[in-house]
Amino acid sequence: MSLSPKEIEERVSEIAKPIVEGFGLMLFDVKYKMQSGRWVLTIVIDKREDYVSTRDCELVSYEIEKQLDSTDLIPGRYYLEVSSPGLDRPLRSLEDFKRFEGNLAKVKTTKTFRGYIKSVNTENGEIVLEVEGKDVKINYNDVKSANLEVDVF
Repeated sequence: MSLSPKEIEERVSEIAKPIVEGFGLMLFDVKYKMQSGRWVLTIVIDKREDYVSTRDCELVSYEIEKQLDSTDLIPGRYYLEVSSPGLDRPLRSLEDFKRFEGNLAKVKTTKTFRGYIKSVNTENGEIVLEVEGKDVKINYNDVKSANLEVDVF
């Protein structure tokens, strides 16, 4: 019985999480999808206090590949990609907003705001963005999507 892509993502997450955490990292995301005519398994890792290095990705990739090869979970050929969330990483929790205070972000509610994360109140869910010199208060529950933006200045 073959598994759906979603089921493969869930099973890979279960396998990858202890491996990733063993390196002092966090499992950020797992995606298994068809890209350019081939199956790609993307595992995204993160660090709490620092940036993910190429070496981190290599080490995690090697260990996960060994584990996946021994379980024969994924039928046929696939490409394994281990990466960081990137400079334009999604902000998926209040803790992410708090962690990246001072950084430029794009936040979508019923409107789209682009500004610096000025403050985050994890008690009441209030995020304050500095947009063009003015403070904009946003309730986290109103956020549809958010990500960091690269500040080129």
